[in-house]
Amino acid sequence: MQSLPLFSCLGGVLFDVLTRKQIVLTIFNFCAALTILGIPWSRSITVLIVLMAGNGLSLGILDTGGNVCCLNLWGKDSGPFYQALHFTFGLGALIAPLIAAPFLGDYESETLEFDLKNSSTIFNNTTIQNRNSSLDTISEIPHVTYAFTIIGGFALFVTVLFLIVCIIAPIDNQGQTTDETQIRKRKLGFILLIVLLNVVLVFVETGTEVGYAQMLATYVVKGPLKLTSTTGSYMTSVFWGAFSVARFVSVFVAIKFSCLQMIIFDVIISLIGALILLFFGASEVWAVWLGTILLGVGIASFFPSAIGWVERYITVTNKIASSFAIGAAFGGMVIPYIISHYIDTIPKVILYVVTMSCVMSTVIVFIMWLILRKKQDKYLKDEGTTNVAFDLKVKE
Repeated sequence: MQSLPLFSCLGGVLFDVLTRKQIVLTIFNFCAALTILGIPWSRSITVLIVLMAGNGLSLGILDTGGNVCCLNLWGKDSGPFYQALHFTFGLGALIAPLIAAPFLGDYESETLEFDLKNSSTIFNNTTIQNRNSSLDTISEIPHVTYAFTIIGGFALFVTVLFLIVCIIAPIDNQGQTTDETQIRKRKLGFILLIVLLNVVLVFVETGTEVGYAQMLATYVVKGPLKLTSTTGSYMTSVFWGAFSVARFVSVFVAIKFSCLQMIIFDVIISLIGALILLFFGASEVWAVWLGTILLGVGIASFFPSAIGWVERYITVTNKIASSFAIGAAFGGMVIPYIISHYIDTIPKVILYVVTMSCVMSTVIVFIMWLILRKKQDKYLKDEGTTNVAFDLKVKE
């Protein structure tokens, strides 16, 4: 949904203004469930627009508020939990189409059958009875409604779980437990600089992720390799497969390794994959396979690791989190558009853009490290005067 960045921004403002954030999450999760359940029952474009807007608003607020609440709740130990949160985003994106696919197929068959019967009446009046029967079938509940019902029902179930947690394990108005860790105060200029750099970083990384995944199949067909579209779809599946597996593994890796260590690993793997694609991706099929896998692995944990890294130095408020979401969303729109605009005439543009993006990410990470290397992390309790910009040792 293209309007989600706007709703994420609005969600950041609302969460910074409203208290009882746990209840707010529950309410908007309930609203998201209701809009999902109501969308297939829309009988006018106005109702559909209202429900879609309500769904976008609810999801935008949940996206921003959920990220911030996770960081606030777990604090300096949020690494694995934050990685798990983002793994579930990918898991949901994988499962939802699988749930919807069977029902979409049936719906399309019914529509086609109706169209054929409707057309046949022009040539043969004896089919009028069949057409009326088709009209009765189409007027019944469309099969696609069941997909919305399943997903909406699951959202209602999650709402119940949220409500139970609100009752048995309430948190304070800031979305934190009562055992609050003392933190250092930061100057506004420092916060703005780190936020700006991180917004650019997630813009580039998310744009690379979406742009490469969307345009990979087009490149292998129209590019110098001239492969089949089936091979292109397999390569795209391999990219998302490597991405999903790596994101799942990162949940456990984050228990032992710091966010900075994971970012360093990510930029190295991504850059290696991009260079393989740049130098060999136009002539060797194996290079495209290998580069695709490396990119999927390298990008997988980058976004949550980047947010977790800066969270060690600044307090990630809801407004700041919404700025990260907006940066990622615009990256997912702008970079794919640039690639798609030139790929018909210059197929190798995808290789150039991906490599440039990986180089930019490496440079931005290095600049941020230079800025943060002399800064102590924000946590005072139990952390002493550690500097996580230099903390490259495995956590004990």
